Amino acid sequence: MTGERPDADPYGTPGEPPLRHPFRPPPGGRGDLREKGWIPARWFALWWFLLILGDLAFYVVLTPIWLGLRGAAWVAELKSRASDRADRHRRGGT
Repeated sequence: MTGERPDADPYGTPGEPPLRHPFRPPPGGRGDLREKGWIPARWFALWWFLLILGDLAFYVVLTPIWLGLRGAAWVAELKSRASDRADRHRRGGT
């Protein structure tokens, strides 16, 4: 080993990407996500607003509608069974 560099570990060392070129980073950057910095406050606020709006739409609006439809189906099934039983009883069946 006279001045030769030993083969680098293909998985890299801590702090380095695991592969030599796992993807092409943007010009002027190493592709490290930490270089992007913080998300702007307006996008953060928009994200939380949409998340809360989606939660409200699902839990406050859609869930009661779904429960109401299931309740109506349950009542219709009970009425149908009761009328079938009454029809059988009138005809003399069991």
